[in-house]
Amino acid sequence: MRLYDVSGGHERGTFGNERLHNNPQPRGGKCSKTYAGHVNTKFCAFAAFLSSNPRRQCVVSGSEDGKVYMYDLQSRLITQTLEGHNDAVLAVDAHDSLELIGSGGMSNDKFIRFWAPSREY
Repeated sequence: MRLYDVSGGHERGTFGNERLHNNPQPRGGKCSKTYAGHVNTKFCAFAAFLSSNPRRQCVVSGSEDGKVYMYDLQSRLITQTLEGHNDAVLAVDAHDSLELIGSGGMSNDKFIRFWAPSREY
C-alpha cells in the first residue's frame, strides 16, 4: 500500500497494489510512504486513517488473508492485527472522533465487524 502526498505536504490518499491500477500514482502527487505486511494480490483492499487519538495516528488496511492491519502512520510498522473474518477484508473505515474501526468481509464471510483497538501501543 502506498500513501501519496497530493496536497503540498499532507498525506491524503491511499492506493493499493500497483498491479491493480493502470496509473497507481495520483496526478501531481508523489509517493511519501509505503506500508507492507498485508496481503493484496487479487482485489483492491481499501484503507483508512484512524486519527481520533492524537497519540495513535494509524493507517488501517483490509487484507486478503481475512485480517485488518493497523500501521503506525510515521514508522510504518504494524502496531496491531485484528483477526475475525474468514474471507478477504476489502472494506475498512475509521470513526472520526472515536477509536472505532469497521471492516467488511467478502462473500464467504458476509460480516461487518466493529473493532476497538487495544489500548497498548
